[in-house]
Amino acid sequence: MKLVRTFGAALVALALAAPVAKAQQTIDLTIGASHPATLPWIQLLQQWYQPEVNKRLAAAGNRYRINWREGYGGVLYKANATLTSVGEGIADVGWVFGALEGARLPLQQVSNYAPAVTGDPRLMIDVFNELNDKLPQLQSEWEKANVVFLAATAADTLHLFMKAPVRTFAELKGRKIGAGGTIATLVSGAGAVPVDSPFPSMYNDIKTGVTEGSLTIATGAIGIRAYEVAPYITLADMGSFSSGAIVANRDTWNKLPAEVRTVMAETAREYSKRLGEEPMARYDGALKAMVERGKAQTPPVTLIEFPESERAKWIQGLPNLAGDWVKANEARGLKAKEVLSAYMDAMRARGVKPVRNWDR
Repeated sequence: MKLVRTFGAALVALALAAPVAKAQQTIDLTIGASHPATLPWIQLLQQWYQPEVNKRLAAAGNRYRINWREGYGGVLYKANATLTSVGEGIADVGWVFGALEGARLPLQQVSNYAPAVTGDPRLMIDVFNELNDKLPQLQSEWEKANVVFLAATAADTLHLFMKAPVRTFAELKGRKIGAGGTIATLVSGAGAVPVDSPFPSMYNDIKTGVTEGSLTIATGAIGIRAYEVAPYITLADMGSFSSGAIVANRDTWNKLPAEVRTVMAETAREYSKRLGEEPMARYDGALKAMVERGKAQTPPVTLIEFPESERAKWIQGLPNLAGDWVKANEARGLKAKEVLSAYMDAMRARGVKPVRNWDR
């Protein structure tokens, strides 16, 4: 009997000495975007980034799990309020449409004012992640907006989606062409009339005659069926550009456990890398799919090769966009010249040979 009592006491002591398993903590975070999940960069955010963060948190010890509350497709904020909405905490994590944030993110616009440098979004993303990591003048823009930069986003090269064919640079003059944010500089520089027409309104803008077409990306155009109303696709190759970034509200970020912040940040960079690769994989397929789907419509979808000589005319014929951008921002006390030099040097270091060296 004494032996039983002694054995029982030992079991109780062992149980009390054993470490107590901690319950998993669920963290509610709202994630949003002004654009719908049919577009590649939002789709990847929803279908890969969100579950991947939880997968990595589970692998790291299963102490935390994110309960993602989604607000995509403009449910929480529209295209003209992406930065302020995350900064004010309407969303804890979100995609910022950088091209529409020229006033609040002036130095982040360098790829729009030094355009057509590369058509490869992988290079664009890699360069912008590097620049945002090392340049204090870029970092301060995010800090002023009360957000934390997680990863850059970019898209495939810009082409013309038009109601009527465009085969030469001269044919652009006077046309009303949709262009989101600072992409409008490419349109106005070609003698055309830029109209603010982001993806959510692009289809209807073309259909109703607000615009005659748009300077946009193939992987986005297929998602909104732009080819139905703009069947003439001129392969202008006016370059990839920094479209924005995935950011987190700074107040929310600072309250998160260090382990969660690390996983979210590392996963965001992997998201960024995948996003760069995905448009390249989807690009040819998107063009072929639009031609195939548009065979039966009137007029059918037609791909128009834009001669390299006409493309060079467009690029070389643009005003000194980068020089004017530098002057305007330097007058405000911003180190735009350093940002431009760093951007062009980073591209050339990756083997890019621009048609126009905007910093020289």
